[in-house]
Amino acid sequence: MKKVALAITAWLLTGVIALLGVSAGSTIWFYMEPVVDTVPDPASYYVAAASGFLALFLSLVVSIAVTVHAANCRIREKPKHG
Repeated sequence: MKKVALAITAWLLTGVIALLGVSAGSTIWFYMEPVVDTVPDPASYYVAAASGFLALFLSLVVSIAVTVHAANCRIREKPKHG
């Protein structure tokens, strides 16, 4: 049961990262949109975007791995009837 709870928590964390990323992106766009093409894009914008996508990708990989591990352990723990 602990592994199932860990898998659920991993997926919740992935969802939170996605939600926060969308929120941060919309906030940045809100402040950047009025000055598009009038000032150069800050370098930190691209660093932040790349970091956010990397964090989301790594969290997704971990969520999948934890889910597969938890499912594999549950299959092994079930008693065989025969």
